[in-house]
Amino acid sequence: MSGTNHRTWQHYHVGHFLITVQLDPVADGRTLERHKELANVSSQLIDLMDAHRLPATWAVSDPAHSAATSRILRSGVGHEFAILGDSNWLGPAAGRTRFARELTRRVAQARSAGLSVQTLVPRQSAVEHIDLIVKQQITAIAGVDCQAHASRPVAMPGALHYGVWELPIVGRMPVQSRWFSHGGWSMWRRIRRAARDAATFHLLVDAPAVCDDGHGTQKTIAWLMRRVANWRDRGLVQVETLRAAATRLADVPAVKPQQSILRHAA
Repeated sequence: MSGTNHRTWQHYHVGHFLITVQLDPVADGRTLERHKELANVSSQLIDLMDAHRLPATWAVSDPAHSAATSRILRSGVGHEFAILGDSNWLGPAAGRTRFARELTRRVAQARSAGLSVQTLVPRQSAVEHIDLIVKQQITAIAGVDCQAHASRPVAMPGALHYGVWELPIVGRMPVQSRWFSHGGWSMWRRIRRAARDAATFHLLVDAPAVCDDGHGTQKTIAWLMRRVANWRDRGLVQVETLRAAATRLADVPAVKPQQSILRHAA
């Protein structure tokens, strides 16, 4: 690639990096000591994103009452809050009525507290309740985990309905298999490739799992964020929240009008 083409690629063909952090654990009877350790890891992750000026989507079960909310609000970085959907109110066993009630309550409480919440991060797919999601003015949904392959290292964002965008998760920390530096090098290669292809890479950080995994994974995440920030500063990647990504994607005109699928909660 010539120098001229390289400069043009840097300015006009930019990848997008999204990072979502799940702060709340699945209810598993953790001890008070483990909760304190998780709070410490959560604070370190917030400090890490702030140090590198990386806007992140922070997913908690109830943004209006989360212990991390005040700390995130004090940040000078453009973070966003998201509702973390748990299986006790989201999924086949919970049912449509419970989902509608819980989502409405959490969104209303967050907005009453002055928090702008437009993103849902479900642990299970919530697409079957898209009409209820639309009613709560949610514009971005984190997709379920996607298994990447060498020929398809990323999953493309997709429009659902009425301006709601699904941003598939294509990388997770901690990684399930690791062959070097807690999976950091292989993850960075995938992020770098997505940036070079002007694609979107959505990384999920599971804070409770990071807490259980130990300091090695925390160091790996810090290592990755330094490199992402460096590429951001060089103009090679744009870092944004899920809500910001949905807003950007919504600026593209729809090919054809979408039909109503709204139905009543039962």
